[in-house]
Amino acid sequence: MQSPPDHGSGLRFGFLTELYHPSVGGQEIFFQELAEALVRRGHRVDVHCIGHEPGLARSEVMNGVNVHRNPNGGHYKTPKVADMRRNWSDIVKYSAGVRRLAAADDYDFLLLNQWPLMHVPALPAAVRSRSAVHWCEIREDRLLRVLQAQLPKRVGMNFAVSEAVAAAIRQQSQRDCGVLPSGIESTRYRSTPRAKRSGVLYVGRLAPHKNLPLLVDAFAVAAARGFAGDLVIAGDGPARADIEDYARASPVADRVHVLGSVDEGRKIDLLARSAVLGMPSRREGFPRVIAEAMASGLPVVTADFTENGARDVVRQFGAGVVCGTDPTAFADGLHQAEAQWDRFSQAGRAGADSLDWSRIATTLETHVRTVMRRSHV
Repeated sequence: MQSPPDHGSGLRFGFLTELYHPSVGGQEIFFQELAEALVRRGHRVDVHCIGHEPGLARSEVMNGVNVHRNPNGGHYKTPKVADMRRNWSDIVKYSAGVRRLAAADDYDFLLLNQWPLMHVPALPAAVRSRSAVHWCEIREDRLLRVLQAQLPKRVGMNFAVSEAVAAAIRQQSQRDCGVLPSGIESTRYRSTPRAKRSGVLYVGRLAPHKNLPLLVDAFAVAAARGFAGDLVIAGDGPARADIEDYARASPVADRVHVLGSVDEGRKIDLLARSAVLGMPSRREGFPRVIAEAMASGLPVVTADFTENGARDVVRQFGAGVVCGTDPTAFADGLHQAEAQWDRFSQAGRAGADSLDWSRIATTLETHVRTVMRRSHV
């Protein structure tokens, strides 16, 4: 492995996040790729997370990042009571461990993932000025609204995955909140002309809240109106069998293809060959695939659900259409994206430049160095 470039005095970062690679999800990608970007810039990054499956090493180095899993029982995602979704004894142990490692004062700066929440109040007062929470989504239920109002006050700074999430944290907590979006390495992606593209693409986890039946039904409506090409669904997850059954029952079943997981090269090719990216999710923060679509010149259509942060990203960059939440309205959105394809494609490519990891890492570096200067005044 080549030595990282010299960017001056390296900083010591501690990332505190419930899940990390090889767990798959938006928060995992954010912390992994930001950590690796900082390592390339000459910094030290230690990730402290919870072991989510059996057989993972307690400590290892991954692409220059020091990964520590404690607790590491391997059953965090599979609690004895399935409705709890997470093993709460692991959360308690993790939060206690966060308090101990923060008290050891080994880091210039601590960046905490929003989840699992309990680790935020565990921070000792002495390190709060050199810490920040990264908010990946906003929830609307009563308890989480209380936590979204109170936890930002327990750290020196807050960051959010999008401007819309940041605005919600500012409004609910009355604390400042910057933006650290889920980035990309923009040079990986390619934008091809409209004439070489067709069809609708979905890329992501196949989970119930991703709401894929809406996209299947909307595509059937759009296809009946003459929308060209097929619907391709790439990804895997707990709802895959249900989605495959639903697709087979569609009146345009021969034009709906559920591929399962695809590798990076295939995903980049799909982004370059599709005409529209469909995002029907009920709940999102800042889906990385939107940034990837923007870099690929691919317009996005997403639904106007209250907890769907994708709609705010699309509006912010002008990279597509935010439509209604029923199949006919979503089909209208697909046709609108097709009709204004050049405008949405150009806006997305322009916005993608600001989402490159090098820019995001620079934003965090600048904040940390400012905090360090203030602490030495």
